Amino acid sequence: YTALSGHAPFEARQRPELFRLIRGARYPLPPQLSPRARALIARMLHPDPAARPGPEALLGHPFLTQVTPWG
Repeated sequence: YTALSGHAPFEARQRPELFRLIRGARYPLPPQLSPRARALIARMLHPDPAARPGPEALLGHPFLTQVTPWG
């Protein structure tokens, strides 16, 4: 998230608020992010750790395997 947006996904002044944002998976998605980037972020920041993808699933995600016109 931070590498793509330049900001941390969860920001709050006090810990209870920060934890509430994390548990609720409430974070802003900058409009410049592609649908694939948004989908990857949503999977990685899922509030249930068991639902988050492992390394192999992440490396196979379309955002990381897409072919770009310059590369």
